[in-house]
Amino acid sequence: MVTGFNTDIKFNEVVYHIQTEPRKDAGIETTVYVKGAVIHSLRSSYQELLSSPDYSDDRLKKMLEDQHRLVIGRIRGGEITPPAPAAGNA
Repeated sequence: MVTGFNTDIKFNEVVYHIQTEPRKDAGIETTVYVKGAVIHSLRSSYQELLSSPDYSDDRLKKMLEDQHRLVIGRIRGGEITPPAPAAGNA
């Protein structure tokens, strides 16, 4: 059984929680949370791997890890940021 990844990182004084997990529908889902709110989600498929004779849990784990690291890189690159506070809530 392949489990997912959970990472907390701090970037620009904001703590991000990144969670990547395999789904039963052959999807890989990475969700980014800030203060418990979802601010970003990325979904991909491992259906092709699942159908392949080369399938292994290690290959699936590598796909999960690659997507997890991709999203962390996007946060550190400034591509994924929390929404700006609404006027009057700053």
